[in-house]
Amino acid sequence: KEANRPMPNKGDHGLGNEKFKPVVPWPHVEGVEVDLESIRRKNKAKNELNHHGGGDNKQQNIIQRQYLTFKPQTFVYRDPVLRPGLLGNFEPKEPEPHGVVGGPGEEAKPYVLGPDYKESIQASIKEFGFNMVASDMISLDRSVNDLRQEECKYWHYDDNLLTSSVVIVFHNEGWSTLMRTVHSVIKRTPRKYLAEIVLIDDFSNKAHLKERLDEYIKQWNGLVKVFRNERREGLIQARSIGAQKAKLGQVLVYLDAHCEVGINWYAPLIAPISKDRTTCTVPLIDVIDGNTYKIVPQGGGDEDGFARGAWDWSMLWKRVPLTKREKESRKTKTEPYRSPAMAGGLFAIERDFFFELGLYDPGLQIWGGENFEISYKIWQCGGKLLFVPCSRVGHIYRLQGWQGNPPPVYVGSSPTLKNYVRVVEVWWDEYKDYFYASRPETKALPYGDISELKKFREDHNCKSFKWFMEEIAYDITSYYPLPPKNVDWGEV
Repeated sequence: KEANRPMPNKGDHGLGNEKFKPVVPWPHVEGVEVDLESIRRKNKAKNELNHHGGGDNKQQNIIQRQYLTFKPQTFVYRDPVLRPGLLGNFEPKEPEPHGVVGGPGEEAKPYVLGPDYKESIQASIKEFGFNMVASDMISLDRSVNDLRQEECKYWHYDDNLLTSSVVIVFHNEGWSTLMRTVHSVIKRTPRKYLAEIVLIDDFSNKAHLKERLDEYIKQWNGLVKVFRNERREGLIQARSIGAQKAKLGQVLVYLDAHCEVGINWYAPLIAPISKDRTTCTVPLIDVIDGNTYKIVPQGGGDEDGFARGAWDWSMLWKRVPLTKREKESRKTKTEPYRSPAMAGGLFAIERDFFFELGLYDPGLQIWGGENFEISYKIWQCGGKLLFVPCSRVGHIYRLQGWQGNPPPVYVGSSPTLKNYVRVVEVWWDEYKDYFYASRPETKALPYGDISELKKFREDHNCKSFKWFMEEIAYDITSYYPLPPKNVDWGEV
């Protein structure tokens, strides 16, 4: 019973008022699995009524029901104003409170466990990809360090910002890393703008993500909701399902299930969308160490750590330094800047605009390529993708030794490569030859029907990939030169 309590330092609604008690030894409650098939049979009648995407909301029909032109901007919003020396209107007036005063991991300082925990740590990394032993000892409401540029503290934003639904997809996630994501959003987001937090359980079979989770979120009186998929849909389609379930916020903010939002993260991220509904924004993503939970800026980029999202011609995600051209187009160092692509896990987009874009391609499976697909679709069809230096969110990257979450049997082999092929076939035009030159093994992969996606491009007068490469992604070829096209195809 003690091991199954939500957290030892929960205190008053998880705010850490009780004295910190370390979890020794680490309880392996999270390894308990449930029989999903019996749950599915038990709830079958109910699920037929409430099945995600049922009736008129079927995701496959979304693209066919698009507006042929995007809705006009109706929201009038004042531009942010930089007033050096005068603290911004969304800035906290006091240093943020600690989750547990003097507790481990506060202010995002590293929390290092001794050799006694080695076996438990390795077991937790194998199961979840992170050191869950340390995570479970750190307050869910811990304070974090402020990694922003000093200038960020002096921006003043229109008080009339759009509201948001925060969507978090998870599959067999560790308890404390998932809940710390939720706690951090509630702790650092002004309540008037946070419409709801929507959790999409993508067919997890861990016991702690069922009744325990349902019971735990009751403390927020409906602010946090859980919807459960009837089969493993994968990260991509689960995010589209999340868009359908999240009905209250004007903006959809997507976060991975193991994040911590930074100080005053919300206003800078939402302000450009309030100004222009066809803008999609991405926070600067910092690195949370999966062993010690220290938060540090991501490597790479320019002297300020600013980078643009890019790719090589085999479609691997890359980061390249912010260009002189982008710097010169801004008046201040911390204004949002254009990026050709995003990493995909963390971004904000107006809900209606995301539906007008058709959400993600329904043919993309599990994981991979969706970040490029949405980036190209936004840019080529008249929108903008901006990285926001004053909005920072920490993200834990999986550690070596994680056993992973294998794709479900019905998907078949190479879902990520098939996703890449669908994306280049729809959006890259003649540039797709460079992808096939880099990945000749994908030339024969079946990628399904893309006729509706091609029709979407035509109906919306979306621009060519050549335009995109020359106007937006002009710097990529200097880092990743175009490979020679293959002359012939065949087997040796």
